[in-house]
Amino acid sequence: MKASEDALLAYWKEHREQLRQSETQRSVLTNFVLVIVAGISGLIVQQRFDLETLPLSVLVVILGLYGALAAAKYHERADYHLSQARALTRVLRDSGALADSRDVLAEYRENHQAKYPRLHRFRLNWLWTGLHLGIAVYGVVLVVVTGATG
Repeated sequence: MKASEDALLAYWKEHREQLRQSETQRSVLTNFVLVIVAGISGLIVQQRFDLETLPLSVLVVILGLYGALAAAKYHERADYHLSQARALTRVLRDSGALADSRDVLAEYRENHQAKYPRLHRFRLNWLWTGLHLGIAVYGVVLVVVTGATG
């Protein structure tokens, strides 16, 4: 492999690692949000939805919205790095440093899509963002219940 191909491969590897890091950070953020919301919820329930816990309910809404925005941003970064890695794959293939495997990949992609006709269309980032939006909605419910009870 030539030095330029080695450099391209290293650059490709860096983009793939950055993609994985974005996915890992999204997962860690979600875990933090879930743990914090669980703790806040326990405190609110322990205080029997007292009006003084209303700011905590609002905090749950804010955490949910922040999590949704951050999850969407992590998806954007992961998508960027994936597109860069795909572009570099194409350059490596066009230069002859990488075998042309498009037909084999297409065959296996079609088999996968046939095996999961609905599920393969459902995007994972919708689940991540939806989970955080669900937390925000849960926070709104806490605000309403706390306001009505207090």
